Amino acid sequence: MLKLLKKPQHEQLAANAAKETSPKGGVGKFLGAQDEEPNVVSYRFEANLKGYLGWEWNVVVFQAKKSNTATVSEVLLLPGKKAIVAPAWVPWSDRRAELEKSLESDSAISDLEVAEQPEGDSEDAGERPPIRKRLAKRLIKKQDGNKGRKPRKSSK
Repeated sequence: MLKLLKKPQHEQLAANAAKETSPKGGVGKFLGAQDEEPNVVSYRFEANLKGYLGWEWNVVVFQAKKSNTATVSEVLLLPGKKAIVAPAWVPWSDRRAELEKSLESDSAISDLEVAEQPEGDSEDAGERPPIRKRLAKRLIKKQDGNKGRKPRKSSK
């Protein structure tokens, strides 16, 4: 690594690149620098983005041996050690196999159990009364609910 890359102006170059890429206020404090390869250093900054708790802005800076200026190669938003990330992807065939296996075990258990049929309290359990009786009940309920109310004023 070149000693030139760890100068304060290179850290400032990396911070400006991260701020230019992120939304306003999205770049936090400086977390550190890490040597990637000869002439390449990665600068890390805290990400202050909603929904990205524990994530970091990584800015990769390169400077050739004979050059006086450094350049920004990449600006990345990467998960840090405490970041919340999605679980590993599982292929559909594996998920389907697990589902089928659980369904087989559930059906084996249900085959062993004896299903009990609930009996009705009366002979007509489950049958609906004729429409005339249902409408009469509704009318009675409606009349009972309107007993304590004042009549509406009708518009003329």
